[in-house]
Amino acid sequence: MGHARRAAVDVQLHVQIDPTEVRAHLERLLASHAFSSSPRRAQLLRYLVGRALAGKGEQINEYAIGVDAFGKPPSFDPRLDSIVRTELSRLRQKLKEYYAEDGLRERIQIELPPRSYAPKFRLREQMREAAPQPGVQHHPRWWLRAGAIAAADGIAALAISAVAIWALRSTGAHPMNSVAVLPFVNLSPDHRDDYLADGITEELTNDLAQSAGLRVVARTSAWLFKGRAADIREIGRKLNVADALEGSFEREGDRVRITAQLNRTSDGYHVWSRSYQGQDRDMMAIEHQIAQSITGALGGRVVRTTAVVTADSTQDPAAHDLYLRAYELGLHHPGSYRQSLALFDQAIHADRSYVNAYIGIARVHIQLVHLTQEAPQQGFAAAKAVLEKALALDPACGEARGLLADLIAIDEWNWPLAEQEFRRALEQGAQSTTHSLYGSLLATRGRFREAQAELRTAQDLDPLAMGPRFNQVQAFYMQRDYAEAVRIVRGMLEMNPDQWDARFTLAGLDIYQHNCEDAGRQYEWCARKFSAPVTKIGLALASACAGKREQALSYLDQAKRPDPTGYTSPFQLAIGYSAIGDKEAAISLLEKSADIKEMQVLVIKYDPVFDGIRGDARFIALEKRVGLLN
Repeated sequence: MGHARRAAVDVQLHVQIDPTEVRAHLERLLASHAFSSSPRRAQLLRYLVGRALAGKGEQINEYAIGVDAFGKPPSFDPRLDSIVRTELSRLRQKLKEYYAEDGLRERIQIELPPRSYAPKFRLREQMREAAPQPGVQHHPRWWLRAGAIAAADGIAALAISAVAIWALRSTGAHPMNSVAVLPFVNLSPDHRDDYLADGITEELTNDLAQSAGLRVVARTSAWLFKGRAADIREIGRKLNVADALEGSFEREGDRVRITAQLNRTSDGYHVWSRSYQGQDRDMMAIEHQIAQSITGALGGRVVRTTAVVTADSTQDPAAHDLYLRAYELGLHHPGSYRQSLALFDQAIHADRSYVNAYIGIARVHIQLVHLTQEAPQQGFAAAKAVLEKALALDPACGEARGLLADLIAIDEWNWPLAEQEFRRALEQGAQSTTHSLYGSLLATRGRFREAQAELRTAQDLDPLAMGPRFNQVQAFYMQRDYAEAVRIVRGMLEMNPDQWDARFTLAGLDIYQHNCEDAGRQYEWCARKFSAPVTKIGLALASACAGKREQALSYLDQAKRPDPTGYTSPFQLAIGYSAIGDKEAAISLLEKSADIKEMQVLVIKYDPVFDGIRGDARFIALEKRVGLLN
């Protein structure tokens, strides 16, 4: 660190950042929605950054933060009052969320390293260059391939959007037997234990989901409330649940303390609460005790099916810990996937019968294929192999069967077998992801009513997740109900007018309603936010819509150039060339898309953009090749 207020700040990558630039970045960050709605976290971050820029970062300690930042009296004892540890944990999460969303394009990143109170300042482009992740291309989160399993996305054509859609859903009365497990807070002195708190949240969600008669909101929706001081009634409204489970985790040495509390969302009434203490090896037993207590508190209409849970879990504490570490790594950024894969492997070596670890390996392989497009045959084959092992261990595992059904559809193009497996998975209790994947694939077969029913179920189970809403828009688009698709997207934009992916989606819908000028404005806005191949193709579509063929060709040429900010998909280029009437180029690109097993190719039978080439013999042959025609 520098020793004077005006000295440059030395960062870990041996570059220097002007303190003025850091302060300007801090003000933008604090003005964002994530921090303007969290004044305590904003106050804490301003204090920490100010001390660091003054060259006093190493003098920051828990007592000083409590007194200086939170106004605690001189008698403040951080051993008795955990406010500093709690708020620092929440601040770290807020920073992660900011740099993954609103701050994605920021040049500077502020970090709070574990076990340290002194913030670090980094240049993000230098971080990307330094990251030792061979073979992994880093793309912004919204450009992850449609169909990425962790987000439960389905199939997407570029003209609608190959990006994720977030949506809030508010209904009337909450279902009586419905619960959300909110992210547990890590109160441990060592913030490296965050993964354990996250793991408890995930495993309780999975455990409760095995209870007949209980609707359990999926993790992806509940996770949006991590680190947020939201009112319990707001949470109930947005997740459409009657009850919410909150809790905390704390570890000192080999002793753990887990506190859980079930609250009624209609009025905040405490339905049940309890603290559990034990050793590290007792964590799995404690999780199951909490789940049993919750279902008991909810009444006799909920029936536990613990045999299914036990079959998927492990009795080996070491394997369990490795699984939680691997799972936590898979939550954040693509560069961590390979580390996650290695830890899942270690968990299986510790317990060869650990079904959830096999499923974790499959998810990572699938994500890497969708993200990098490297060796899809090998990646999908590896995923199928471990899913088959999981099903050999537990034939009733609906989650493993649902993932395998999706791979059969998108990799083998064997729809009859895939549908058979999807139906078995749903009978076995598969959750939101399987409903969403099945619904998206039903739409590619023109079975739109069935598709929307599955997608509504997926949305009900995961009301804030990106997949179900996005797939609903896709299905309406393919059945040419543009008005209904627009209605959903406009609702998203009312919640967040700056949402890049929703604007991109709306622009695509404008194209098919011949609103060329509106589409052009939306795509231009997107291009300013995110200069990458996908936005160039969007601008080409708007130009083609307006009759400007040469301009469209120019944009397509730009999209074909290598670009570190995004993957150029043959399928998406095919959409652009089809829009300008270049049948030869479009069909050639679609064939290439099929060669590399891009899952978007499965939409070709009902995607309106291909109406002009649908009668070509090569197009019909491609439909047969990918299993869309008998």
